[in-house]
Amino acid sequence: MRKRTIAVTFITLSSLSLASCRSIKPDQQAATHSESLARYRASSEAKESNQRRSIASSKEASIKQQSNQSTSAKKALTADQQTSVNQAFLAWAAERATIGNMAVSDWYFDHGAAGFGDWFANSPDGRILVQPGTASPGFNAYPVHAIGDCVFYTALDGTVGKDNLDRGSFADNYSLNMAMDKPVSKYLLGDNGVVYELKLGNGHLTSTNDGFSELKDDGKQAYSEPLAFAVSEDTAAQAELKSLLANY
Repeated sequence: MRKRTIAVTFITLSSLSLASCRSIKPDQQAATHSESLARYRASSEAKESNQRRSIASSKEASIKQQSNQSTSAKKALTADQQTSVNQAFLAWAAERATIGNMAVSDWYFDHGAAGFGDWFANSPDGRILVQPGTASPGFNAYPVHAIGDCVFYTALDGTVGKDNLDRGSFADNYSLNMAMDKPVSKYLLGDNGVVYELKLGNGHLTSTNDGFSELKDDGKQAYSEPLAFAVSEDTAAQAELKSLLANY
């Protein structure tokens, strides 16, 4: 009797389940499936959007942190300290020039008659203040400031190592002892610890104001935009400057 009762109950539940399934029409089943799929896609897109925002936020925070670290690492050097760094770097550069059978000089920047504006160089890190004027936006308007520089070249008289290019009149400039058919490189030392380089020569006339320009007296517009310095690929020079600045 008990077995019959269980069998009848099972048959009854099965019949109800089948009846329930038959009561859902095919178009209703399709609609339900579409709604579920839509909810799944919306949920996935929301998760992806949140992930993208999270990644973007992390990148932005990282960039700000690196910028802050770079700014905090910059040290304000006195004029005497800048001279010491530049002389030490020039001594190191003279050894490198000798090995490469080249000459090097600290006469990297000069100009004739000028106005009252700042002299600057362009770089990937913004304008570099090279010589402040009397009618200018001020020291703090520049992200980088020049500590010094040097210029590598092949000397016409065969000099290797340290050389004195400033031996004639300003009109003579580099023509007295620089072989301009050979490579010429100006190294600019930034107070942010970066060595910038401007490659010249190779058949082009080169002078002390190549790579530099002056702001007009309004302190805003430049008379011209100079050739831009690039971050030097000379890893030894980069390491040397950082080592010298670590002493201050």
